[in-house]
Amino acid sequence: MNFEECSEEKNNPKLVVEQTGRKFVILNPKRLSITKVVVDGCLIEDTRPRCDYLFEIGRQCNCAVYLELKGHDLQRAFNQLVATMGYLEARHTGIDRICHIVASRVPRAGPKVQEMKVRMLKRQRALLLVGTHTVSIDVDKSPYRVTQ
Repeated sequence: MNFEECSEEKNNPKLVVEQTGRKFVILNPKRLSITKVVVDGCLIEDTRPRCDYLFEIGRQCNCAVYLELKGHDLQRAFNQLVATMGYLEARHTGIDRICHIVASRVPRAGPKVQEMKVRMLKRQRALLLVGTHTVSIDVDKSPYRVTQ
């Protein structure tokens, strides 16, 4: 895995990634260092399950945000996030990990979503957040806040 080739360090006040109608916006008012890593098709180019993007927040990477932009197959998105975290376990040991699924349609508070959130927290020690169409986060607020 070639992190240098697949990553780009940014400190923009706003970062946006989008794919087929789904958008993930990172608000960065204090212009922290954020490393954007293209996982699908760059960091992992083979057929293994993998998420779309990874964002490492803070110069020392105090928080890793895994992102999957998906149509409606929530279980597949979950599996892709878990697999990617497994590949990068050594890199992100001891830091906060937050997973996002941005889907075209998802039952937000349905039992399936709740079960996945609990499984992610128990087995991966990571927070799972699920949204539809456009999700916006602020790295200056909990649970993303880091010091730099």
